[in-house]
Amino acid sequence: MLFALLLVSCAVCHPHETAEFARTPMANSSGKVRPAEEPSGTVAHRQSGVTYTIERQSNALRLRWDTESLELAFFIGSRRMGRSYAFLDRGFLYQAPVGYYANKRTWDMAPGYESDRHPDLNRPITGDCLYCHATNARTEPGTLNRIGNWAELSGITCERCHGDGAMHAASPRRGTIINPARLSREKRSAVCEQCHLAGVARVVLPGKLLDQFQPGDRLSDFVDVFVNRADAAGVQVNGHAEALARSRCSQSSELWCGSCHNPHQPTTDFNSRCLVCHQVQSCRATVRDKSNCTGCHMPKGRAYDGGHTVFTDHSIPRRAAPRNAGERRDSRTAEIDLVPYYTRSLSPVVSERNLGIAYASSGGADKAWPLLRSAAQSHPRDAQLYAQLASLLEADKRMTQAVDFYRLALAIDPELDLAINGLARTLFQSGEKEAACGIARRALQRNPHQPEMNACCGGSRNSAFR
Repeated sequence: MLFALLLVSCAVCHPHETAEFARTPMANSSGKVRPAEEPSGTVAHRQSGVTYTIERQSNALRLRWDTESLELAFFIGSRRMGRSYAFLDRGFLYQAPVGYYANKRTWDMAPGYESDRHPDLNRPITGDCLYCHATNARTEPGTLNRIGNWAELSGITCERCHGDGAMHAASPRRGTIINPARLSREKRSAVCEQCHLAGVARVVLPGKLLDQFQPGDRLSDFVDVFVNRADAAGVQVNGHAEALARSRCSQSSELWCGSCHNPHQPTTDFNSRCLVCHQVQSCRATVRDKSNCTGCHMPKGRAYDGGHTVFTDHSIPRRAAPRNAGERRDSRTAEIDLVPYYTRSLSPVVSERNLGIAYASSGGADKAWPLLRSAAQSHPRDAQLYAQLASLLEADKRMTQAVDFYRLALAIDPELDLAINGLARTLFQSGEKEAACGIARRALQRNPHQPEMNACCGGSRNSAFR
């Protein structure tokens, strides 16, 4: 509904662009499930011993297993590569354990569920999750994943790249709308990087929200992104931007995402962009067809963080080399050496804070602790910093100190879920069960599917859907 209204408004003056954009994966990246358009199938999950059946029934797409059943009401993903699904419980949105993979034309376990011996139904779909798949998702106040307008969402709209169109609609001229191609290199790349730059960790800057970013801004004014210097190889689902930044093509020219990808229409011809700088005659490859540059220099590989999906390597290697076969990294043994993607000046306190949070969220607790402790010594008003410190103290069994820092975080941000859940856990483990239950009830009001929080109140840890 929202997408259709915005398209109609833009189509008055831009009929060709809007008609073409409506066909792109980005415009079809989420929405209410239309059962007649979805394939049926089965998934036999070896690790859990559960067989899932996906079938259309009574104008609904239903997921069945054992004696359980739920409706797959919302989808995420255009199905060009794949599609994940979500179900509703009392208005709260949760990820389903199965997904559809276009490469294999089959249903299988959704990313993150492949190795689970007991696939759960407790993974919330939050506003942050939807940011890159839907425009203007509205989370109900006081909740984590109750998306009030989920049925109206329908992919990414024109405003995600061009900014708020109200002023432009009232006064249609160049100065009232953003054209990313006319921005500086950093700002035009930021339009794409808001969704296509993941790194190992993205850390929101103190006092900022990613929702505040608008086309024409610098993304680096809102988030710090960290990449792992010790492991730059491999294809990542959201690794396009950092891979392209590593390429010699990007470093020695004005090449950016928009050089090859026209967001208004599905792209089919990439070689013409290569031939702007290169000549076919200079290619030393022994292959017969030298007109397919990307076949060798942008090889496809199975994404190590994307289930059964295959993505293009945007690092544009001069000589194609075998890429990762999709093996999932073990964060317990992988070397982590994080460096910031953006090169700009931040205060020492903020730099330590950001890097510390990045290490804490990516399994580098030993490196995170001294950075976070140093940043905290300046006593900033920073809930995320204190909550991350508390989580490290909790992991080190220093419960009294952890409780103090969790409470300090909640005094600044009463809706910080990391601190709410952490405080309930540490109080429970410290024997303060009545106090823990009070905090756990608060967590359950924000997100009902939390067996750990139910356990704090003496409830069952059973995570099955009801």
